[in-house]
Order: sequence, then structure tokens, then C-alpha cells
Amino acid sequence: MGTIQRRKNAIDTKQGQSSGRSNNDADKVNLTEKPTKQKKDGKKANNRDNSSKLNGGRSKLKRKLNLSEALLFFSILGAVVGLVLHHYYTKYGMNMFLGAGHRDYDWTPYKWRNFIDSQNKTVLLIGGPHRAGTTLVWTAISSHPEVVGFGDRFETGVDYSEGVLFQNVYPRFGVGLEFKTNFGSLLGKKHADMEDFQVNPMGGLGQYALLPESEVHWTKENKQELLNNPTTFTSILNRFGPYWDTNKKYGNKDGLKKAKVWVEKSPQNAVLSLFLEGLYNMPIEMNGSIGTEGTQNATKFLYLTRHPIANCYAHDKFMSEAMGGHLPFEVYLKNYIQLHKYMQMDADKLNSAFLWVRMEDFVRDPAKKLREIFQFLDVPIEIDGVNVVNDIISNIGKINPNPNRKYAIQWCNEGAKRYPHLVEKYDDEIKNLGLNYDLKSFFQVTDILFNS
Repeated sequence: MGTIQRRKNAIDTKQGQSSGRSNNDADKVNLTEKPTKQKKDGKKANNRDNSSKLNGGRSKLKRKLNLSEALLFFSILGAVVGLVLHHYYTKYGMNMFLGAGHRDYDWTPYKWRNFIDSQNKTVLLIGGPHRAGTTLVWTAISSHPEVVGFGDRFETGVDYSEGVLFQNVYPRFGVGLEFKTNFGSLLGKKHADMEDFQVNPMGGLGQYALLPESEVHWTKENKQELLNNPTTFTSILNRFGPYWDTNKKYGNKDGLKKAKVWVEKSPQNAVLSLFLEGLYNMPIEMNGSIGTEGTQNATKFLYLTRHPIANCYAHDKFMSEAMGGHLPFEVYLKNYIQLHKYMQMDADKLNSAFLWVRMEDFVRDPAKKLREIFQFLDVPIEIDGVNVVNDIISNIGKINPNPNRKYAIQWCNEGAKRYPHLVEKYDDEIKNLGLNYDLKSFFQVTDILFNS
């Protein structure tokens, strides 16, 4: 029994030691496990921090890229806009951005009236169909030392330096605005039928004379309200005055005083003659009101014209190249006839002197026609021993003596075959205008042109 008890005690002791070792080992394991978990958690935290830093860096880089891209875009946009603005500035000057009115004078009605009458000034108004040589003749006339015009496109801010395009008293009758109505209209068709055509309510090149007479033909009677208002007088002269006054030929100053003749050229003057005569000769009292007595006549009118067939073709060429469209040939012809009827109606009623000049006569012998025009304006042909006419012609350069030739060829090759009915329909009306033009003899004229 004693032996058995001792063996049992020995076994218990060993189990106790083993249990103690197990507990100690467990404690050791637990002690080692805790730092391992902390390391893992730390690594995860470090990974999160690194990821956050990486994402933050990417966001900053992305923001920098977005900012750089935006700066590049706006730099390119600014450069393009700058080039476009510079292009238009070189063509139209500061008026393109500031408007024609930024140079307006603020003279009173009486100051203008007194200046014109006391200085014995003449206002020459040039009109006629478009594409009939108005710009060529205006350039030659304005070159006379005693005649002043508006200056070039850069100075006026408008094409061809036409006054109608930068004033606000009377309409331009849609001329220059045709591109707004070209798309999807008859203007896009080369040979549209006349039956399908309707005059644009806005007017436009080659058709504005076909608008209702009350709209397009301005006279003293139908625009009496405007002619009874002194601000109509000053609106025009305060707008045009600075351009005459600062002409380069007089050193950009005193043009109004130094020039005997002030010239304004707009083809639409052809339907505005009676109104313009009333406007520039408006009687003004010292207090600025409309006077009861008439004033001396300060206006003269120069009517330009061209053979109707050549003029119609020139219209169509310009419409195609500049406006991107066409009108029926008959529309051009009817517009030509009606325009000249208005011109003749006005000429018969004018109190002012007027002169007709055919483009063909001017280009054939410009020296002869310029002498005739300068005599009409009562300005000298010779100044200080210098022949003004010869000097002007040499400065203008070569003038095409036969601008109708290409249109005569076109008529023979195409028009005479396509439009014989128009010759029969309108030849008498053309003859009755008294301009020494007719449609049937254009064939004969063509033969002469080909041999010239």
C-alpha cells in the first residue's frame, strides 16, 4: 500500500510539473501573440496612411493637370480670339469695336446751317445701282484737293466707305444683310423661276427697289415728319462731319473748312434723293427751330448707271461670291428698271443740280468725264500749274476700259439663249429710261467690244 501511494504521488507531481509547464508555455505563447497582432495592425495603419498619401498625391497631381489644361485651353482660346479681333481691326479699325457714333460731333442745328451757308459749302450725293462704278467715281472725285470724302474702310469701319452703312436716320434697305436670309431660300438656286420668287421684306442687294414704294422711295412728302425735326439734320451731320473733318489729305484736321465740296457716296441715295435734298437744305433758325424761309441750295446729285445686262451679271457675281447665293435674273432686271424710274422721278423734282454719268463713258475716257464732273462741281481743273485731272488718274492707276466685256461674252454664250423672253418683255422699258441703253443691241455692242 505504501509503495502504491508513493507511485501515485510521483505521478501527480509529474502531472503538476507538466501542467505548470503547459501553463507557462501558454503564457509564453500569449505573450508572443500580442506583439504580433499589434505589428499587423500597425502595418495595416501604415498601409492606409501610405495609400492615403498616394491618393492625396494623385489628387494634387490631377488638380495640377486640370489647372494646366484649363490654362492651356484659355490661352489657346485667347490667342484665337486675339487673332480674330486683330484681323477685323486691321480691316475696320476702332469703329468695329466702339461703333461709328463714338466720333460724333455735338454741333447744334444752327451751327451746322450757318457754317454750310456762310462758307458756301456743297454736299455732293452720289447714288445709283450697285456694281455700277460708284466707288471708282467716288474715289476719283474725292481725290480733288477741294473735295473731301470719308476716307477708307479702316477709317470709317464699313465696306466701301458708304455713309448709309454707319448712320441711323434712314434705312440701308437690307443691303449687306443678305447672308442672314440666304440659307434655305431661293438665293441658293442658280436659276430659280420668277414665279416662285417673293421679294424679301427686308430688301437686299438686287431686289430692294421692288419693295413697296412707300417703304423704299423716300421723298419730302412721305417723310415730312423727319424733315420737320432739326435733330434729323444734326444726326446726319454730327455723324458724317468728323469723317470729312479728319481726312488724311488735310493732315487729319479742318477738312470741313478747307474743302469746298463734301461728298457722300451710297448707291441707295438713288431712292433717297428728294429726302436728302430736304435734309441737307433744312432751314434752321438761331434758336434751333425749323425756319419758315428756305436756304441757299447746298446739294448736288450725281447719278451713276451701267448697261442693264452687265449690271445684272455683276450683281449675280457679287451675290454668289460675297453672299453665297443667287436671285433670278429677271429679279435683277426688274430691280434695275424700278430703281432708275425712282431716280428719274426724283431728278425731275429736284431743286438741286444733278448729273448723270454712265460707267461705260467714264472708264472709256476718265479724263474727259472727270473734267465734266469738276466743272459741274465748280472746282478748278488746274491748281498752281498742275493738271488736277491727270494727277488724279495717274494716282488711281490703271482703269479697265472695258469692264462689260466678260459679261458680254457670258450673255452671248448663255444669256441670249436662256433669256430671249426677257429681251422682248423689258426692252421697251429700258429704252424709255432714256439712258441710251437697250437689250437687243447688246449683241451689236458685244461685237464692237470683241474688236476693241
